[in-house]
Amino acid sequence: MASAKSFRKEEIVDKAVIDSSGKIIGKVRDLTFTLDSSITLIVVKPDGGQLEVPLDKVMGVSDHVIIKEDAVTPKPVPVAAAPATVVCKACGAQAKAGTQWCPNCGRSLA
Repeated sequence: MASAKSFRKEEIVDKAVIDSSGKIIGKVRDLTFTLDSSITLIVVKPDGGQLEVPLDKVMGVSDHVIIKEDAVTPKPVPVAAAPATVVCKACGAQAKAGTQWCPNCGRSLA
């Protein structure tokens, strides 16, 4: 059950942030919110990088801010597939699939 205790920004900023395994993640630098009630902690990591932790990843606040381990696991970024290409039989130039004429020599790619 979630705590009904409220926290002021001044009580959270500069607190150490640790994950549920006890690893130090960084320090809270700031809080942000959106008009749809999303709250995010802005955490400065020891390497100077920044991490945004949504409030639903915060497990508790005491002397430290404790967050779920998956809050710091990088999410895989989908790699866009390379556009399909065709090769001109006459000159070897590549063109985007669906192109009718070679952009290099002007010959038909059909």
